[in-house]
Amino acid sequence: MKKKIKLLLALVAAFAVIAAVDKPSKAYAINVTPISIELYSTSGTPVYAVPDVFSNIVVVLDRFVNVRVTGITDNGFYRVDIGGTYYIPGPFMVAQVNPPKSEKQKALENLNKVTEAYRMQLGFMESYSPNFALIDVTGDGIPEIFDASGKEIYTYYNERPVMIYYSGTPMTFYYSKNDNRLYGKYYWNGKAVWEGYFNDTSLLPWGQLKCDMTLTSAPNAAEISRNYTNNEDTRNDMYNILYGILIGE
Repeated sequence: MKKKIKLLLALVAAFAVIAAVDKPSKAYAINVTPISIELYSTSGTPVYAVPDVFSNIVVVLDRFVNVRVTGITDNGFYRVDIGGTYYIPGPFMVAQVNPPKSEKQKALENLNKVTEAYRMQLGFMESYSPNFALIDVTGDGIPEIFDASGKEIYTYYNERPVMIYYSGTPMTFYYSKNDNRLYGKYYWNGKAVWEGYFNDTSLLPWGQLKCDMTLTSAPNAAEISRNYTNNEDTRNDMYNILYGILIGE
């Protein structure tokens, strides 16, 4: 008899657990407060046909999709109009879009640090590079430093200058702004050799300029001129020089 009672109690407990976790047949709210605002989706925003997270998802929105909100339910869903009336959980919507900052934006916000990094590197280079070039060849909006002989190219990363190119052979560099493409020319056995470069970030976060093509003739690109003198006056003016480049003057 005791065994039967224990079995009966176990069955009652099991049914109670099942009833507790079973999804509600209609969990969505009845009351909707009308509002009229525009919000933005976050990454992977689910859209439901009814304000119920146990219901099927109609579509998933990408990040920063502008959505017209027509109401808010008493269980925290936004009623939205996206080609029909649907519902989005409140935490998936934001009032303002804040896209990631570009490297150029971050450089402008930290221009004092960028300036000091470039000023320091140019100080190291002064003994062997009386002039230099500043031009963005990686496409991140921040100019790279080209030394006088075409053997070294530096960029800015994590508040310090880092080398992204080195060659034992003097190079003449050419740059196509339309293609954002860097080319180089050097001489081997009396013949001109043309190369094309790309920024390989597979091993280093700031990348390395590596050759990925050779050309049979000169490319449609302008020669990079070392039009800055590497002296104390230029280094002292580096803030204004970099600022002008970053804002496109």
